[in-house]
Amino acid sequence: MPVPVTGAVPWAGSLVWLLVLAAAAFAVSEVAAGVYRLGRRAYIGVLAVVTTVLTVGYVGWAGLDARQLLTTHWAWGLLMAPLCAAFLIVGMTRLPATHRSAGGPLALALLWEAVVYGIVEGVLLSALPVLITWQMIDGLGWSGAAGALAGWTLPILASVVVIVVHHLGYPEYRNAMLGPISLGCGLLSLGYLITGSPIAPTLGHVLAHASGLLHGAELPPHRQEAAHPARRVPARAGSEG
Repeated sequence: MPVPVTGAVPWAGSLVWLLVLAAAAFAVSEVAAGVYRLGRRAYIGVLAVVTTVLTVGYVGWAGLDARQLLTTHWAWGLLMAPLCAAFLIVGMTRLPATHRSAGGPLALALLWEAVVYGIVEGVLLSALPVLITWQMIDGLGWSGAAGALAGWTLPILASVVVIVVHHLGYPEYRNAMLGPISLGCGLLSLGYLITGSPIAPTLGHVLAHASGLLHGAELPPHRQEAAHPARRVPARAGSEG
């Protein structure tokens, strides 16, 4: 479990941070992807900035040791990452292969859409909600069976809520796909809760995104034409694509 590395953090403050996190997770996908329809690369940049601000803000506010958070049980995190990501990886390889890249474009996509995007989502959706909720439980001083039950359930529940509201911001995921996505990302959150290493969810997200790119599946936000086929403008006669 994510072991607190400082004195008890006020639980009310952690609760406020958790609510802000959930609101920001929804807003960034709803506004940047749904309203302004940013391209995927620009969207990843916005998501990275939002996630960095939230992470640095909470870690600084709580007085946590960032280095200790990153290095605790790192070997277990490396081991758990592919195991927790297996469901997502299989799911990504079963999606329609809408486009395939090779060479330089594939290398750039793997760097930006798999590594950067995967790390950012792993922190925003799995690591940060679990850490904040765990700190909140510790601040409440719960112990015994009630504390153990809360410690194993509430962090995952909080993470799943953040996962759901974030993906509801994508127009293309307001359907039955939300269920398996929430399950897959939730398993990565469980990996962090078990190991106490943020490597488990972040590397797991990277592996899932990489498998999707290599398969040819499109990561969110989808291109406008793919997300809204009815709005596609017919090509002019004699034009290409």
